[in-house]
Amino acid sequence: TAGNHLDVREIDGASNRGIDQIRDLREKARYATASGKYKIYIIDEVHMLTNEAFNALLKILEEPPESVVFIFATTQPRKVPDTILSRCQRFDFRRIPVSDMSEYLKNEAATEGITLDNTALSLVCRASGGSMRDALSLMDQLVSFTGNDIKGEEVLKLFGMVKTELLADITSSILAGNTAAAIDHVSGALAEGYSVDELLDALIIFLRNLLLITTGAQNSLGDVPESERRFLVKLAKNLPDVAVLNILRIFSNTAVEVKRSNLPRVTLETAVMTASKLSRVFSIKDMPPVAEKVAETCMQAEQEASLEEEPAETEPVNPSVEEEQASAEAAANSETIEETTVSAEVDSADDENDEEKEKETSREILGLFDAV
Repeated sequence: TAGNHLDVREIDGASNRGIDQIRDLREKARYATASGKYKIYIIDEVHMLTNEAFNALLKILEEPPESVVFIFATTQPRKVPDTILSRCQRFDFRRIPVSDMSEYLKNEAATEGITLDNTALSLVCRASGGSMRDALSLMDQLVSFTGNDIKGEEVLKLFGMVKTELLADITSSILAGNTAAAIDHVSGALAEGYSVDELLDALIIFLRNLLLITTGAQNSLGDVPESERRFLVKLAKNLPDVAVLNILRIFSNTAVEVKRSNLPRVTLETAVMTASKLSRVFSIKDMPPVAEKVAETCMQAEQEASLEEEPAETEPVNPSVEEEQASAEAAANSETIEETTVSAEVDSADDENDEEKEKETSREILGLFDAV
């Protein structure tokens, strides 16, 4: 562990990637060990070697000395030739689960006399990306910056993470269709020093977590702090998952466009306006109560059918009375025909207006999707 064993040598593959360095390694590997049972060569970032260097390395791998062990470390195994991989025993190191990392950091902090609240612990685990070494390094930075009492606000400030309240304000304004408020919140975030990329990435992760809650997949949230989880649950009430999904698609596409845009802020603001407009078009409050109208129409049809099925009572009448009734029925029928004609004209006019509104809404929606 001290790093000074004579029979253990670590080589940086990015710096020693040529065929001459590998030939020199191959010659030295044939010598006997100095003090240990094995001579160990560790090549870090082995995928950086050239094709000629891999070919030279393959010769000693095909017939390795009994006392030599090669350890190849890489983050991109796909770049290593298959001829090399087929002669190695492969071990894939996975990310450390959040629960295990949190428990270890708690014990390590207690040993060093450091106090972390739950929010700070969750943020450190998230920023480490599943690497325990990075988590311990980040905790050392926090101790140097804040002392032994670490709070969540201090972690956000030191690591440049976007505040949950700011993300919730932007998302709420977009979902409400309030474009002006959403743009104001974005401008405020940029004024605080956040870059467009940082704000956009944080917003995408926030929308992803919100989508998981609206779809009932809370168990997949992972290392989300409890304070952020409360904001997400509050926003998700009576919120359709399709609305969040549409907004998430818009900002995911925007993240790609921002990287090749000369005006990233304009690109982000355009995406905010598009998402806000789309939320207003698809808002549930603006949708007509179709179910209520259908039920009302069915009830009216049933009442009319029941009236038609009732048998008419017949009574003996005088001829003169029959003539009077016939004339009265003729007059009533003429009035009914006129009323029906007027009602039909009004209904047809209303139908035409409804069709025009539907066509206009469809054109607006298609235009938004084309913009996206």
